[in-house]
Amino acid sequence: MVRIRPFLVAVLFPVAVCLAQQPPTVHDTVVVTATGEPVPADQVPAASTVITAEEMQALGAVSVADVLRLVPGATLLQSGRDNDTASLFVRGTSSTQTLVLFDGVRLNSPYFGGYDWSLPLALGLDRVEVVRGPYSALYGGDALGGVVQLVPSRAAGDGVRALVEGGSQQWRRTDVEASAVGDGVELLAAGGSRDGSGTLANDGFWSREGMVEVSAAPFEGGKLGLLLRRAASHTEVPFSGALATPHRFTAEGENLAALPFHAKLGSDGELELVASRVERALTYRDPDDPGGFVASDTEADSDELHAALHERWGAHAVTLGGEWRRDTVTDGSSFGPDLAGVRIATRAWFLQDQLALAPRWELLAGLRWDDAAAWGREWSPRLTLAWGDGVRRAWASYGRAFRAPSLGELYYPFSGNSTLRPERSRSFELGAAFPVPAARGALQVVGFSNRETDLIDFDLVAFRFANISRALQDGVEASWIAAVGTRGRVEAALTWLDARDGSGAPLLRRPTWSGALALIAPLGGGVEGSASLVWVGARTDADPLTFADVRQPGFATVNLAAKVPLASRFSARLRIENAADRSYEEVRGYPAPGRRVMVGLETVLR
Repeated sequence: MVRIRPFLVAVLFPVAVCLAQQPPTVHDTVVVTATGEPVPADQVPAASTVITAEEMQALGAVSVADVLRLVPGATLLQSGRDNDTASLFVRGTSSTQTLVLFDGVRLNSPYFGGYDWSLPLALGLDRVEVVRGPYSALYGGDALGGVVQLVPSRAAGDGVRALVEGGSQQWRRTDVEASAVGDGVELLAAGGSRDGSGTLANDGFWSREGMVEVSAAPFEGGKLGLLLRRAASHTEVPFSGALATPHRFTAEGENLAALPFHAKLGSDGELELVASRVERALTYRDPDDPGGFVASDTEADSDELHAALHERWGAHAVTLGGEWRRDTVTDGSSFGPDLAGVRIATRAWFLQDQLALAPRWELLAGLRWDDAAAWGREWSPRLTLAWGDGVRRAWASYGRAFRAPSLGELYYPFSGNSTLRPERSRSFELGAAFPVPAARGALQVVGFSNRETDLIDFDLVAFRFANISRALQDGVEASWIAAVGTRGRVEAALTWLDARDGSGAPLLRRPTWSGALALIAPLGGGVEGSASLVWVGARTDADPLTFADVRQPGFATVNLAAKVPLASRFSARLRIENAADRSYEEVRGYPAPGRRVMVGLETVLR
């Protein structure tokens, strides 16, 4: 049974007193991820954050990872350079316990779980939605810490936006986005690349991403689309410990193809159908390896069918749906095959009812059933009671979530364990949002308590994976957003987290305190500027040489960006990363890049 912790009440009680104030309107977009249907961002009864395309461009974000650092309750840590592995920890949960979606299509790898945030670029996106808390009731496995959804742009007319950029450490970047609308057909295309190099031999990297989306209206109230996306990266590895590796590299690829279909049913109903396939590839090469491990290749593919019916009956807004997914993994190296086309099929049914109880009161109840022969069945409920009056809102929610064992954990030679059970969590959340009229803004405070059982860890005695671990996470997230002048805005986030394992030891790479601050404002003369600060407090990490737990110091870094109009439809772009040139390590043993200055030219044709 989940208990309401005293500190949650102590923090949130003063919040409730402030709910009677008149709020300003801060968000003008919608959130789909939290409820499965579009809801105004400032009325969502959940802990959610939306980063729009305009914000990403104003902040000079190159990758999605750049803006995830600004989200309350989320800590993103990267192992060094731009293309090195980046892991996201939401509310202290594992990096494998946050579900990642691209326009509703699951991106998490079925091999060993999780998602590498060094891959997706901030390109061709309308917004990034982050909802925190257990969401298996809607989405099934992996949604223990929350859900991050990348929502692609929609063609709003004919236009082209292009950017070229160069700078420190041989940095090169190119972005192009184009859209066209006509005769009931909408077309959006986007492509981009980034290249760079460090100071050592065999220390370069590149990333490429491209997307095409076409949609048409075959009949009134219907919409059929085709979405194709390709992301790829190549990273050279100069050293392994003290040993130089002049030819070692890793490569990663991700292909997505989806056929979405939407149809209006009467005045209040909608049918949603999506067929999708995601292909993932990992490559490793080191022809000089003295041990003979010179190559490895992994393919991890997912085929999925998703159907959902949205209908309104009086005070009820009901979503009923089902899913089928088949995951396949093939893995091998220069020493031979490890997994040869190992498969697992998962099927699910889900039901959600959003019930208007009375003026300003709402009850949201959801239940999902997932089934796979390899690990059994899981029931995932979620219940939210919410009160709202415009921006003013308060809610309490309870939910259960799970992460299914990955194909690698189940079947990898020698270490795999086919008897593994899913990881499970129970979570309780209290939240409130209220205006701060004097600051022309709004404040959101959320307290949460999470308990995890049956966590999958490596059992050194049995020398295989086993359900042997437990964890708990308690915390408070505070976020503030306010208007600055007529076109500016400031956003701040602060998180306190207590994340421990079953024995009371702190979980690795989870800071007790973390925060972020972002400012976007006009500077006069048509110039627009922005500044963002990310602060991650001290945390426990593992030494890469001794594997012993060590105390990793905190760090703070500042990025600056500016846009200067030059002539009709042309602007100059300036970005400075790590402006103070701080030396720090996000992950123990992997120094972060120093100061980098980038200058670019942008044009927008409409």
